[in-house]
Amino acid sequence: MKTIYILCITFGLLYAQTYKEFAVEYGYETDYATAYTKAKKEHKKLLLITISNYCPWCKKLENRVLRSNEVSKNVQKDFIGVILNKDIDTIEQRFITNIVPMSYIIEPQTNDIIKKRAGYQKKSDFLYFIKMQKQGLGR
Repeated sequence: MKTIYILCITFGLLYAQTYKEFAVEYGYETDYATAYTKAKKEHKKLLLITISNYCPWCKKLENRVLRSNEVSKNVQKDFIGVILNKDIDTIEQRFITNIVPMSYIIEPQTNDIIKKRAGYQKKSDFLYFIKMQKQGLGR
């Protein structure tokens, strides 16, 4: 039992590091206030993704969807991306849910949530989600 506990802690700490490395590599912020300020300045919507240490679906979203060239280009072009780990980062109460991953589109002028999508999405669904928000059709 002790071994399983140690393995879980080790896995959690390793995943916590890798999400920050992913964020740096793909241009996502890891601080909401910084991302929000940047979004207001650049007149771009915010794409917030919340994850958790022990969530296999979060890791799949990162590896299968967010790392794809097509998704990455669309996010960088049209949004300010921010990824927050609910087990580590300070997150506003309105973004705390039992479901992860969770994707939010936020209007930078009002800081209102425009749209949210719970759970893992395959690449085509995620692209549709962000493209509809970019075009203002997803309300």
